[in-house]
Amino acid sequence: MRIAALAGSVVAMGTPTFRLHHADRGLPATPVVVSVPHAGTLVPDEDAAVLAISGNALLRDADLHVDRLVDGVTRYGVVVVEALVSRYIVDINRAPDDVDREVCPEVQRPARPSARGLCWRTTTDGGQVLRRPLRLDEVNSRRARIHAPYHQALETLLEERRQRFGFAVLLDMHSMPSTGRAGHTDSGARRADIVPGDVRGVSCAPSLSALVGAHFNARGYTVRPNDPYMGGYITRQHGRPGRGVHAIQVEVNRDLYMDEERFTWLDEKAAPLRHAVLDLVGAACAWRPSA
Repeated sequence: MRIAALAGSVVAMGTPTFRLHHADRGLPATPVVVSVPHAGTLVPDEDAAVLAISGNALLRDADLHVDRLVDGVTRYGVVVVEALVSRYIVDINRAPDDVDREVCPEVQRPARPSARGLCWRTTTDGGQVLRRPLRLDEVNSRRARIHAPYHQALETLLEERRQRFGFAVLLDMHSMPSTGRAGHTDSGARRADIVPGDVRGVSCAPSLSALVGAHFNARGYTVRPNDPYMGGYITRQHGRPGRGVHAIQVEVNRDLYMDEERFTWLDEKAAPLRHAVLDLVGAACAWRPSA
């Protein structure tokens, strides 16, 4: 399931920007879709010239190895949608209009001033992402090539499951630095092991949020719902519990599975968390919303 590519590799025009991992052959389908929007590190060649950073700098804000944490969930009859492109190029978890005028001076109605919107201009450490402001046609190209196809895939998969089962579940998987950085709202603070985000009860049924919290608490992990992350555009856009689509963001502390300074996966350290994540997906497959 993992991508055999170097961090920051420049990929040819037309290369797929996300990957679908279908349920294992012969297994019955389930209502669950898993999203991995921030583990990618690839840079499309048409975007590379504008990027001011390269190499390991591209790894700093990626949700590295989350694809490994969910590797194997297809055995439950679950499909995984995995973004391949660096979030510095397009952040899948931002609204398509979340572009300010410092990123693109041609934007007529920016959503808000945002250094880390759809197209990042600074890293969480304050480093410059862009060599120059983007033209509107470049922003529109990124939306069409990277952002829109990912969300269309999620929408299609979730609607298929809603039609089949009467409801659908989206587990949006992320990782977070163990301590808030200078660009974060909780700068310097040690974070919980697991942060489930349901937009403070908006994006899914309370029983699904309770399941996620209880699942990790029972395994000895500290859980802090919606703090410091309530859920981003993915959960807000696709989570429609009134229509039967339940979305929850799950942030895992990187210190539980990797060396944050060297960006490396630590197999022995990661094993308990990986099992917990796999079991969570299994529990989500068995979950049913209240009548």
